[in-house]
Amino acid sequence: MALVISLKLGFANATLIRDQGAILVDTGTPASFDDYRRLFVDLQLAPQELRLIVITHGHADHFSYAAELREFTGAPVLCHTLAAPALRSGHYPPVRPRNELGESVRRMIAGQTPQARQTLEPDLVIDGDYDLAYYGVRGKILTTPGHSPCSLSVLLDSGEAIVGDLVVSSPFSGQATLAYFADDPPRLFSSVNQLLQSAHTFYSGHGGPFSAAEVAAALAAG
Repeated sequence: MALVISLKLGFANATLIRDQGAILVDTGTPASFDDYRRLFVDLQLAPQELRLIVITHGHADHFSYAAELREFTGAPVLCHTLAAPALRSGHYPPVRPRNELGESVRRMIAGQTPQARQTLEPDLVIDGDYDLAYYGVRGKILTTPGHSPCSLSVLLDSGEAIVGDLVVSSPFSGQATLAYFADDPPRLFSSVNQLLQSAHTFYSGHGGPFSAAEVAAALAAG
């Protein structure tokens, strides 16, 4: 059974999956090279044991340190085809609030949008489901658009889902909520509902982890 570890680095989380192999989902932010080096020591994980870095979508708080981590570990970086331009340019695409909570958060973070530390050319780009067996992880990457057109989630055979910003913690209540920024709200709801068919625990880029019951309640709340 895979071990899933949420690495809470401040503004955004990274998630480490340790199975027969190890992969990292997103890079978290803010951090530094020394922070990552200490994390690898604390986790008793040699840098070269990391076999893949998955970027869930093209917002800089999720890939800010991808270039540095690739250099540190040698692990290739994977993202959706539609996220690749953001990684190459370092630009943060505009976010679209889908509700009043999103409007409130946009006002709260105005002028504080995280920037990419370095731009990079991703090693692997995908636009469909992707099996992780080659990397020693029993699970797959799914395309789960809604928050952004380029959103990916990792669904493990053991029932854990790592979902980026599809489900997040409200910065005001701390409760699970569907993404308050969404390019396509109907596809967001569909993607979350799809994951609920198989996942019992949801690991988020912001807050969490959340139970399936918490996510189902957030979906019902809209």
